[in-house]
Amino acid sequence: MSNKLEAGRPLRPVDLGRTVGLSPSQVRTYENVGFIPAAQRSSTGYRRYTGAHVEALRVARCLIGGYGWLPAQRVLSAVHAGDTATALAAVDACHADLHRQRGQIADAMRALEQIGYAEDTGPMSTARRLVRIGAAARLAGVRPSALRFWEQQGLLQPTREPRTEARCYPREQLQRVQIITLLRAAGYRFVAIRSVLDDLAASRPEQARAALEQRRRSVERASRKAMRATSTLYEYLETLGSGEQSA
Repeated sequence: MSNKLEAGRPLRPVDLGRTVGLSPSQVRTYENVGFIPAAQRSSTGYRRYTGAHVEALRVARCLIGGYGWLPAQRVLSAVHAGDTATALAAVDACHADLHRQRGQIADAMRALEQIGYAEDTGPMSTARRLVRIGAAARLAGVRPSALRFWEQQGLLQPTREPRTEARCYPREQLQRVQIITLLRAAGYRFVAIRSVLDDLAASRPEQARAALEQRRRSVERASRKAMRATSTLYEYLETLGSGEQSA
């Protein structure tokens, strides 16, 4: 790391922790999982940190806020191992997940506009639109067991194939699956989700729109935090110099 970061007297775990409000045990945890580089050791075996660790700890706190604990750990442990490519791939995955969530919200918004307006074109046309449980689960990004559980909770009412009794989901049920998936991801309880779906069934989509708009704003806030984290990481990598680091 740069001489500027290395300058200053050695810091004990308690000293380093005070810079960001962590306990000594939390500092050791951050070191053990790779959020900060390994500490130097005194002749008697005590940890000794430097300004480089202060900066790494500041970056770690920012990345945890922007990416979440586990993604931030993957990023910084790779950085401190000198594996910049793996770190950048983990960053890309974080932004891609936010992009996926935005797409799901947009799909659900479009579904709201379509619910109640699908014309009845007869059983043959309906049969062509039926989707089995495995495909329905893949479209929503959940397990088939989740759809079965939501059915038990009274949130879904799939049809059954006459011969095989397999669950099938027409367009209206697929739209409900999209909305349930998003609201569950946003932390809504089943009682609240049932209320939203009841409003939709009664042609009162306002509550569903409000819930999805709240989710959209939440993803937007998460995107801003991720952007801030990525900017901080870029500056940190520049400080380290081509991904190289030393404790």
